[in-house]
Amino acid sequence: MARKKKEEVKLLPSNDNILLEEKIDGDMLKKELEHYVDEKINKTFIDELDKANKRIIREKSKKIIWKNIVILILLAICGFLIYLLFSNNYFDKYFNKNDNETSEQAKKEEKKEESVVEPSPTPNPTPTLAPKAPTLDELKKEYGHLLDNYYVTDSSSYLVDFYNGNLTSNLKKYITLNTFDFDKIKKEEDYQIISNDEFKEAYEILFSDEYVPSTFDYDDNKIRYVSKMDSYMTSEYLEKEENIIKREITNIKVNGKEVIIETVEGIIKEGKLYEIINNTEVVDYKEDSLVNYKDKLNTVIYTFEDSKLIKLEK
Repeated sequence: MARKKKEEVKLLPSNDNILLEEKIDGDMLKKELEHYVDEKINKTFIDELDKANKRIIREKSKKIIWKNIVILILLAICGFLIYLLFSNNYFDKYFNKNDNETSEQAKKEEKKEESVVEPSPTPNPTPTLAPKAPTLDELKKEYGHLLDNYYVTDSSSYLVDFYNGNLTSNLKKYITLNTFDFDKIKKEEDYQIISNDEFKEAYEILFSDEYVPSTFDYDDNKIRYVSKMDSYMTSEYLEKEENIIKREITNIKVNGKEVIIETVEGIIKEGKLYEIINNTEVVDYKEDSLVNYKDKLNTVIYTFEDSKLIKLEK
């Protein structure tokens, strides 16, 4: 009998095998996911770290560049200052000390040689002329104007003081008031007012001593200083009289800051000449220069310093 062929038997997978295979596949997938996630995280971290490092490097580079720029600017300024010092020979006294000593020694030797050599006589040397002294007319043109504001009238209360050389405080105030334009002084009902500040300013133009306000006379007008008003008040309206006292300059001396002017002065009215203090007439007056009658008239010496009167003498 023929053998029956063996029938091939195929084993079907059991449920346990299927579960095992599914478990194995899940673990592998999990590992692959974990590995993928780790790679992604690491790459992201490295990228961010790299970006942070680049930002830090850029900031440091900027700081370094600015520092270098500031250093270059400072070096340029220092170089320019050193150039200026060199161009002005500032360092010569340090670097050329020996040269200076040598040149000074050479100069000393040259001076010695010059002192030894006898100068050759010059035939007929021309004498140096002393500067020509200015004439009285030239001095009058330069200094004569100093006298313009210093005078009294023949009716002044201070006439005798003036021509005796007694330069009192009240006389100075009288002379000061003469410089004012009476029409421009403030007027009230029957008197006028001058502020002390205005009067002081005019006084200090003429005199160099300390100004002290006080009451004084101006011809027949009483000029009262009122402290509460800090002003001068007249007893009536001020009027200027014609000045009939004439003066002529006889000499001018200049000593440094001082200018000394000598004058001869007299009263001329109705064609006649009078001595001032005693009002005695000069009989032989012929309407010519006062200098010709100097011995019979009043002589005054005015001493100015910085264009201000400091002394008055007979």
